[in-house]
Amino acid sequence: MGLVTGYLFFLISSLPVTVPDATDNCVHLMTGDTLYATSFSGERANWYYAVPVRWAYDNMIPGGEPMGLGVDTLRYRLFPLSSGVSYISLIPGEEALLPSPGVFYLTADPPSELLADTVAAVEPLHLQYPDCVIQVVSRPSDDYTGYLFEMINAPFLMTPRLTVGGNHQADCRLGCDCAGLAVYGARRMGLDIPYAGPLGIVRYLTSVVPGEFLPDSSIDPVVYISGYGDSVPVGSGGLVPGDIVHFGTQVSVFLEDKGVIGTLDPEDMLIQSWFDGPHVCAIRDCGFYHLPLRVFRWSASE
Repeated sequence: MGLVTGYLFFLISSLPVTVPDATDNCVHLMTGDTLYATSFSGERANWYYAVPVRWAYDNMIPGGEPMGLGVDTLRYRLFPLSSGVSYISLIPGEEALLPSPGVFYLTADPPSELLADTVAAVEPLHLQYPDCVIQVVSRPSDDYTGYLFEMINAPFLMTPRLTVGGNHQADCRLGCDCAGLAVYGARRMGLDIPYAGPLGIVRYLTSVVPGEFLPDSSIDPVVYISGYGDSVPVGSGGLVPGDIVHFGTQVSVFLEDKGVIGTLDPEDMLIQSWFDGPHVCAIRDCGFYHLPLRVFRWSASE
């Protein structure tokens, strides 16, 4: 068991029990874990969950604060979850309302300002309202791509910076842009990589297959081909899940080999953050299909 401000939380799972971190009001789950939440007073309460309003939020506003301080304000909506009970048990993803994997916020008997149609906040809700809100985060696995899924349901935030309270917007899952998502997973894996834009992260990457590649529509099925006629192998000795698919202005992460098995093609799956936030999609639908791409892998050092 672990005490989180205002509530007593514990997990029941086939996996080892995860103790919540009381320092940041965040509970980390594996997909399929059961979360029990009890109001600290033990009295009956009305429970709600909150998710960000989907939008492409902008931190590139002229005149923003120095030192990379974020200037955007996110908006959230609260939805009723359960009424008149002292505790709840839930499995995110199995209840139709609750996302899993990904991030959402849980509260009981919140103050009136949280019950508005939309709530504006410059910090994640669990840090702006630490006495009554926790952040719930779930992931499918303890590897790089698994950690990326923790950002599902967070909004697109261009570019992630520090909040007013000094928290990094991506590290606390307020939101992220394309490169921010890729770096978030690396940092969760313990790599000492700072947040940077698509070009800035290249110094921390190593090439998987050298060259630039474009989809060759002259062949059927379409695959990615370099100017020298080389394709991108997928699997042993080539691109594997967790590798970086770099479109120059966009950073995506390779997730699954689909379509032409063993070769990079437009049906292969990515996880990326773009204007609808972190999500999974086929390369064909990623918004950058027409651009040349390069393929990289995280290096352990610069």
